Amino acid sequence: MGQRVRETVASAEGARIRAGARIELRRHDPANLASFQRWYADPDIASMLRHDLSPLNARQSQSYFETLILPLSARGFCWAIVDRTDGRLLGTTALTEIISRTRSALFRIVIGERDAWGQGFGTEATRLVCEEAFAALNLLQIRLEVFEHNHRAIATYERVGFHQTGSHTEFVRNRGIDLHIREMMLGKADYDRLGTFASRIPPYPVGNGADDQQDHG
Repeated sequence: MGQRVRETVASAEGARIRAGARIELRRHDPANLASFQRWYADPDIASMLRHDLSPLNARQSQSYFETLILPLSARGFCWAIVDRTDGRLLGTTALTEIISRTRSALFRIVIGERDAWGQGFGTEATRLVCEEAFAALNLLQIRLEVFEHNHRAIATYERVGFHQTGSHTEFVRNRGIDLHIREMMLGKADYDRLGTFASRIPPYPVGNGADDQQDHG
């Protein structure tokens, strides 16, 4: 396949793509819409995810899910985060804005279930996406943007191996405030060197207070 980024097509809705100690990445199923809408209607989640800091209404989130999330998942770049113990949907994660020249992508993740925050599920999901990106999708770099006030996410990304590459500020017109955003990156060589593949990491200690939520849109 040379230097091209690899795309895969779902053979079945909800198929498992990659599994860790406690969670697994699966293709998104249309039935996930209700959970997706509930997450994006939560003001607290929106404050960590949305660049306008505002929740989505039901129509907006449905359009987002059906026109972006499902097609991206079918192409092999977006996944449902599922608890391996009980099969519960915990969140969603994706690689977007692929740059073929540098073989890089932008990482996005949402842990939507409040009782799953601070349990390490986001950290494990981030590592699994890195594995998929580097081992299966032929990528060399993963980029991300995280709000400076999202301290849990920053701690997670640093734990996995991401480092800061820059920062910028956006003006949130509907709030009349500046939004400070940190830019981070992880390269395949650094990830391999750090040996942080999810399959090599023991279960994350519960109650550490660090877990990641990042912008899907």
